[in-house]
Amino acid sequence: MKFRLGLVTGATSGIGMGVCERLAREGIPFLATGRDLVQLQALQQKLQSQVNVQILAVDLAEPTGRASLIRWIHHEAPDLVINNAGFGLYGEALSYTTEEQSKILTVNGQATLEITLEAARTLITKHQPGVVLNISSAAGFQSLAYSAVYAASKAFINSFSQALDFELKPSGVRVLTLCPGMVDTDFQRRAGGKRQEKEKGVMTVEFVVEEMWQQIQRGQSLRIINWIYRWITYFSYFIPNSMIAVFSKKVLSARILPRNFITIDTTHDN
Repeated sequence: MKFRLGLVTGATSGIGMGVCERLAREGIPFLATGRDLVQLQALQQKLQSQVNVQILAVDLAEPTGRASLIRWIHHEAPDLVINNAGFGLYGEALSYTTEEQSKILTVNGQATLEITLEAARTLITKHQPGVVLNISSAAGFQSLAYSAVYAASKAFINSFSQALDFELKPSGVRVLTLCPGMVDTDFQRRAGGKRQEKEKGVMTVEFVVEEMWQQIQRGQSLRIINWIYRWITYFSYFIPNSMIAVFSKKVLSARILPRNFITIDTTHDN
C-alpha cells in the first residue's frame, strides 16, 4: 500500500524519530508532533530535503493540544497515522501523585483513543483507505507491579485497537497494534529517574521500525516483536499473577531511585 501523507506523534526521540526517518526514506510526507518545538524544528531541518515535513508542537496531555491536532487530521486526512507518544513511571503507584499517574492514562490512552477514532472517521468520511498503527507494549498483556498504570494503559490500547480493527477492516481502514518489549531509548531513564545500563535483549530502534514497517505492509492486526516476547506473553497466561508481580518487582525496582509512598495530610481531619 502506498501512502499519501503520514502523521507521527512523539516524533522527537526514540521510536518516533526512527519512524520519521523511515517515512522520509519511503518518500512519504508527514506531520511530526511533540512537545518540544526546538527538537521538532531540528527534525524538520534534518529530513526536509527528502520529503515535506510539517511540525506541530502540542502537549497531548492537554485537551487544547489534542483538539489542535484533531483539527489538522480533519483537514488533511493522513492515511498513515503512527500513534507513538506515550510514557510510563516505574515504582509503586502510590509513590507518585494521582495527577502524575492520571497523565499516563491521558497520553497513552485518551490521546490515542481520540486520534485513532478521528483519523479513522476522517478517512471513512472521505472514502479513503488508510492505516492507524498504535504502538503499545508487550507489558499490556500482564499486570505489572511497579508499572501498574503504564501496563494497564497499554492493555487498553491492545484491546481497543484489535476490536476497532475488526470493525473497520471492511471499510479499508486498518487499526494495527505493535507491541515491542524493551527498546534502546530514553524511556527507562525517564520512567525511573535513573541512568540505565544497557541490558541484554534490548531492541534497537531500527529493529522496531523495521518490524513495524513489515506489519504495515502485511496488514497484520497485532504484532508482538520477536519470539522472546511472544513466548513470554503466551506462557504468562498460565502463570499466576502473584509470580509475575514478584518478577516485575525484581526487574523494575532495580531501575528506579529509592521512593516512598506519598501520604495525605490528616492533621485537619475532624
